[in-house]
Amino acid sequence: MPVEVDPVTGQPKVAYVTSKEQSERYDRYLAQKGKSDELSESLASDQGQLVINKIQEHLLARVNKLMEEDGECRALKRVLVDMGITVSMGELAVRNLTRLLIKK
Repeated sequence: MPVEVDPVTGQPKVAYVTSKEQSERYDRYLAQKGKSDELSESLASDQGQLVINKIQEHLLARVNKLMEEDGECRALKRVLVDMGITVSMGELAVRNLTRLLIKK
């Protein structure tokens, strides 16, 4: 007798749907995945990129302001500049955070 297979996971349905709680958890997972896929598609659009760019601009301004207001951070930045290293830490932080969030 053939076993019914879930097309999403490729696993037999019997293997993971053993209780009502597990079934509900799986349904929540599918709903979250659907929302995540929808958000990813929205962010990939031209308007989504516009929103991401605006958020990056505001976040960069905030990070740079916090770095300038922190005495220790200013001192460390001076040391880097004296060593000839000119890295924009704010831009790097914002770029890495954005990459983590949109998984590029």
